[in-house]
Formats: sequence, structure tokens, C-alpha cells
Amino acid sequence: MTATGIDNADTVEAFTQLIGKMIGQDPEHRKPPVVTFWCGAGFSKAWDPRSPTDGELFAIDLDDIRDFPNLQHVMHVMGWENYRHLDFERFKNLRYVLDMQVRYPDIRNRYFDDQNLHLSISELRTLVMRRFTAACDIHNVDNATLRFNTQALTHEQQAISRFFAGLEDQAQRAGLGGDWPLYHFLTTNYDFTIETILEHVYRQDAPVFGRLYRGVTPQRICAGSIWEHLPRTVDRNVIKINGGFEILPTAAGFDFEYRRRNDTQIREQPPLLILPSQVQDYDEPYFHQVFPKAVRLLRETDVLVIVGYSMPQEDSLIRFILRQLAESPNDAKGKHVFVIDTKNHATIKSRLEEMFFYLPRTGWPREYYFSGRFEDFCTRVASS
Repeated sequence: MTATGIDNADTVEAFTQLIGKMIGQDPEHRKPPVVTFWCGAGFSKAWDPRSPTDGELFAIDLDDIRDFPNLQHVMHVMGWENYRHLDFERFKNLRYVLDMQVRYPDIRNRYFDDQNLHLSISELRTLVMRRFTAACDIHNVDNATLRFNTQALTHEQQAISRFFAGLEDQAQRAGLGGDWPLYHFLTTNYDFTIETILEHVYRQDAPVFGRLYRGVTPQRICAGSIWEHLPRTVDRNVIKINGGFEILPTAAGFDFEYRRRNDTQIREQPPLLILPSQVQDYDEPYFHQVFPKAVRLLRETDVLVIVGYSMPQEDSLIRFILRQLAESPNDAKGKHVFVIDTKNHATIKSRLEEMFFYLPRTGWPREYYFSGRFEDFCTRVASS
């Protein structure tokens, strides 16, 4: 029993037994189980401790925008040019102001227009990617092999890779394998952590792209035709709810670019990222396509594992999507939610039960908590 009152050993045992029981059921009499990992910033931090939190990534100094003229203009018009530092809350306020000016031209400042507003948003996305890559390695692919560049894995990374490889092995022994992937990913992160992990799990020489379904089909991946990366098996879902560093909007749709790009290239074609705001704006074609896919996956999910995502109040739309795991008490029966997080247990529990308001009354979905790091959970599952 930990200081939080959570027995991590019981949670590990419950997960191990539940997965074993579900996989062991006769697929002729029940559909194969679906396990979905909902990944927040804590998931990326488990893989790379240098991965920045929201408070670190979305906090900027005035010097950071010296070479972003439209952002400087916006700051001047807003009267913020004397702020030496924008913390996370002010960053959200800045993004909110831009959102409102874009969506409601009638209330637009006299010095704002479509062009400089969209340029400013592009500059913010460029700045965020610049800050992230300065903080840690996003593991771009090698230009020749299209494999993710990863040095020798740390002990923690080995534990995470073994955890997912173990699930893969269990599924194959039960006859699921590529015909019905056992687990999938929904993530609020922009980076390539999931792809990097899966490359180690698959143990193959081919690029990992051919094994993943992203909710949208890009025109090109790393400048190669999509026909070079068509899925070879039933697709595993990896859906990025907030966009990603590799997602580049084009006139025809989207390209995915995992190769390293220099600052000039990023400026010319910034990635599609949802940035924190007091009111999140997901009114872009990418999100109109991936949200229904995320909802369908959640409704099919039997076991939801929430890793390093604290369900903050400002993520109202994301929380609404997450709630689609079970629209009603009847939908919740037979479903299980595991929450793995280092944050205050009481806060996480209250937010989960706020989303599934009937949970305390019905006991569904079943809830389990692991107070600690994801890499520690992976290690304990492997040794259980």
C-alpha cells in the first residue's frame, strides 16, 4: 500500500489476470478483446525523461520570438510587448485571442486580418516544435532506411518495449496476431514515441508505417508514395488527437514527414498542432476525420489504459471524446479503466468519476489506479 492509499501490486495483478482471461476466451463465442492506451505527456516522459511537460513546452520568453515578426506584431497590438515571459496560462490566453479573432471577424482588432493571424498561428506551431526538439530527441527516421534513430535503450525503455512485446506475444499465442491487433493507441502527444516503441516491438527491418492506421491516409510518407507503405496486415490504430510533428497539411490532404527538417523547412510548412487555449478549436479537416475514428475505437474498447494524462478541465472536447468509452451505464458494463499517473490520486479519481458520473453507483467501468511511473508499471507486469 502506497502513501496515496493505492495498492499498486493489486493493480498490476488485476491487469495481468484480466488480459490473460480476455485473451484466453474462445474467439468463436466472443469478439477478440480490444485494449486501448490513452497516452498523455507522462507517457512520453516515461520513454524520455527530457520530454517537456505542458508547463515547460508552452512557456516562452520574449527572446524566443525575435525572429517571428507576426508574433511580435500580435504581442505589440495586444499590449504585451513588455512581457519578458509568457507562462502556460498566458500562452493559452494568447492562443485564445488568436482563435477568437480568426473565428469572429466582426470583433477583429483593426490591425489583424486573415493573413497575419494565420501566419501567427503557423509561427506559434513552428516555435513549439523548435522548443520541443531543443529539449529532447523526437527520434526522426534515418533518411535512407526510414527507421527511427534510437541509441541503445535505457533500462526504462527496455521495460516499456518488453511490456508491449509481451502483449504482442500473448496475442499471437492466442491466435490473434495480425488478424486482430490486441492493443491500439490514442494520444494527445505530438511526438514519435509510440512509433519508436512499436518499431522495437515488431522486430522487423521494414519501416513501421506499414503496420499502423492513423485515422487519415496521407498522400505521401517521407516523400515516398503511400503505395510504398500500404498496410501488410490488419491495421493497428495510432491516432493523434492533437495533431503531430509529422502531420503536414497540403492542398490535397496531408503528408507525413518523419525525417529531420531544418528550421527553414518547418517555417515554410509547419506541422498541424492543436495548441493549448481557453477554448480549443478543432475546426480543421484532419480532426473532422480522426475524431469519429477515435470515438469508434473507444466504443469498441474493453480495457482502457490512461497513461500520464490528468484529464484537465480545459480539455473539454477531449474529455468528451474520452467519455465515449461508455455513453451510458449499460455501455460501461464489462469495461475496465486503468489509470497510471504520478499526479495526485484523488484529483485523477474525481475527474474520472466526473466523466463517468454513474461509476460510483454502478461500479462500471471498473477502475484501477497505479500511483507511479509507467516504466515501473511495465517492469512489474513483466515480473508478475
